[in-house]
Amino acid sequence: MSKRRGRECSSGVARPSPWVVGWVLITFLLQAACATGVPRAGVLTGSGSRPPAPRFFKAAGTSGSGGSVGVPSVSADTPVEAWGDGLEGLANPEEVRERVRRVEEARAEALVLAAQREGREPEEAREAEADRALARVVGLCSGVEEVGAVLAFTFWVEGGALTLVGYQEERGGGRVGRPVDAEGLARVLRLVLTEYAGRHTGEVVVRLRREEARWAVDYDASRPSARPPEARRLPVRTPGTPAGAVLTLQEAARRLSRAVQVPAGGAARVELEVRLEDGRLAGGELREVRRTREGPGGSPLALSPEVAGHLVQVLLPFTEGLGPRTVLVVLRAEHLLGEARARGWVESARVERPPVQPGQSWYLSMHEATLLRWREGVVEGSAWLAQRGVEEMALWFALGIIARSLGFFATEGLEWVTRALGREPEVVAGWLRTSLKRLTKEERTTFTQLWQKVALEGEQALSRSERKTLRGLFVRLEQAIQEPLNIDLKNTLREEARVYYAELYPQFARALKDLGSKFPVHHRRPLQYAHLFPDENINAAENLTMLQEYVHKEINFLWARFRKARPTPTADEVRRAAEIIDRQFEPWYHRIDDPSGVLKTAEQAKDAALRELQSRFPGLA
Repeated sequence: MSKRRGRECSSGVARPSPWVVGWVLITFLLQAACATGVPRAGVLTGSGSRPPAPRFFKAAGTSGSGGSVGVPSVSADTPVEAWGDGLEGLANPEEVRERVRRVEEARAEALVLAAQREGREPEEAREAEADRALARVVGLCSGVEEVGAVLAFTFWVEGGALTLVGYQEERGGGRVGRPVDAEGLARVLRLVLTEYAGRHTGEVVVRLRREEARWAVDYDASRPSARPPEARRLPVRTPGTPAGAVLTLQEAARRLSRAVQVPAGGAARVELEVRLEDGRLAGGELREVRRTREGPGGSPLALSPEVAGHLVQVLLPFTEGLGPRTVLVVLRAEHLLGEARARGWVESARVERPPVQPGQSWYLSMHEATLLRWREGVVEGSAWLAQRGVEEMALWFALGIIARSLGFFATEGLEWVTRALGREPEVVAGWLRTSLKRLTKEERTTFTQLWQKVALEGEQALSRSERKTLRGLFVRLEQAIQEPLNIDLKNTLREEARVYYAELYPQFARALKDLGSKFPVHHRRPLQYAHLFPDENINAAENLTMLQEYVHKEINFLWARFRKARPTPTADEVRRAAEIIDRQFEPWYHRIDDPSGVLKTAEQAKDAALRELQSRFPGLA
């Protein structure tokens, strides 16, 4: 039998002892006191302070359905805590940077998805991709007759896109074989490129060995390798290579091959460097000619014109890649006595990549999306870009500028613009979004058109007058960012700050949407002083915080006093004033309710900040 405390009644029910009854009464009285608004321990309220916030909001028009992804459903009777967790003052700087990166990455992914889905048939693009690769492989095979020769093509395969990253040719030195059935070879290769390897993601080596009257085809998709930055994810449905790209490569190949001299009766190893940007030739030069076999003597001989044609065939598939890169080509050349020219063939070609730059993966994925639309129809692609506007394309612009280095903008008179463009990609993108708004609509349109031309066709595509105009726009921007904002632009930036803040902190998105003015998004350094910080984004994440309306009024009171005392402050004075206000009010930042455990009210924080401002800035009333 279990033991019971207290005496039992005759009915068998335990009678509570007097001290238990006392504790029950005390608990009841404490609960009643809390229900009537008595403050909790550790939270002080002074005279004139705002009364404690009610536990429930009554927000007209809210409901428990709908809302943003990742934001909890709420109703008019939802507790304040359900609208989002407070961040306890100023967010950690690294956390803020990570939030900014995630927002920019989401914008980049949305742009890529839009380009991929709008008016495109994926299977049609996959087939066109395979057709181009097939034609180029068969074309190279057609010029090889020696039994035992091996051609190896290394592709990065992803999403049906085939990006050539390496090529190697081993000459057998044997007899000449019989003619090969090209159609039979094409059937086998199509099966490999579309089914066996084409559905794979990763590096695939397709190897072909010349036999007596056919090509034996093999492939290997088992080798682990890192994704190269030039690799594409989106197949292109364009059937062939633009004629302009072919002609440019032919001219460059002839120029490079003419520079090679082979000793009579001897042999040489030739290294060439070919620089590409997207599908364009950016330059090329002869690195080295090293003799591997001396001849009997006599004047050196030039390469046969067929060598230049073979070089073009090898290089054309490499133009399918993205971004700036260098293709290193090793060419074998030899002269047989009695022949008028030296023979030659490409022994190997591989991509040499520049150092990885910040945000390069973002840029290349966005760049591929915009390039895809442009390649598949210049008019359609340009219209699609124009619809996005400067704001949506800001990250693409920013990363493109960084990829080309600041040398392009080495224009006299630029100081703040150059500083701003030298930062991290996401920072540059945010700065561009707000700064370009200070230009006129016509100036922004011109900037967009010219920068699209640079990004899609190369800097060399700009005429002299276009280059002058683009640089002039950056000089104009240098001036505009040092001018005070007008009222219309301030209002626009406030609206955009609110939208951006909801992207950064989705847990607050519903409250910002449904409760409007109750939760303003505050600029820690006010918009009025944006021109004093020309290389900074006034809508940067670290300059924004959400707070309650009554707290915002207290802060605005302080800035009004500051403006009266310092009508034309310096940047340093604004920075110091903001630091003082932040120090006193940061417990209320990024919160939809009052902070717990803070032994002061917002009014007391205002008084403390005012005293500190008066001490720091004499004459401030």
